[in-house]
Amino acid sequence: MSKEEMMQEIIEISAHNMDWFIGIVGLLLAFFTYFQWKLSQSQLDKLKKEIEDQIKVKYHLEKINKIDQIDNTLIQLVLTNLRSVTNRMLFDSESYTTVSLTDKAINIIGYLSILKKQKIKSADFIKEIGNVFMMIDGWCNRSTKNSLEEPAKMYLYRIYADLTRKEDWKNVDGYNVAIDDLKDTVRSLENFRYIDPDINEHN
Repeated sequence: MSKEEMMQEIIEISAHNMDWFIGIVGLLLAFFTYFQWKLSQSQLDKLKKEIEDQIKVKYHLEKINKIDQIDNTLIQLVLTNLRSVTNRMLFDSESYTTVSLTDKAINIIGYLSILKKQKIKSADFIKEIGNVFMMIDGWCNRSTKNSLEEPAKMYLYRIYADLTRKEDWKNVDGYNVAIDDLKDTVRSLENFRYIDPDINEHN
């Protein structure tokens, strides 16, 4: 074998070994980079959790979550009680008196005061109150002995006034349609002509 051939073979062997060396180094670098990323991601996850925990403690988020749950339960209970009052008024009109209408109207006003500005998924309670107005009007028309007197008239007016303040009910789904229906209902009732259908909603 000539010197030139020997040198060429040595170069080829060296080049082959260098390829293996570069491959091994590249593989080691890949493993190192992977484990370094895993370590960094783990540190980031840990830091994120620490920050979240600090925020929860600082702003009492755990308590707020519980309060939200309590509020949602309270709203449902109030709606149930309100429906109970309106149902009794709808199905027991024979027992109407000025005193009983006053008491029921005060109850409705109390429930509405809790529901104001709350997120409510249905405006059915407004429709039910509209039905109550219709039932009271029918009761008044059945006999000359049946008439709306103070303070029942004042409290029934207050119910209408409270419901027509749009800023208090903007979180109620279907409010606009329900309140328009209520206004149309009240306009058509002879015994509620004292209620201004164009009431100033900001009073």
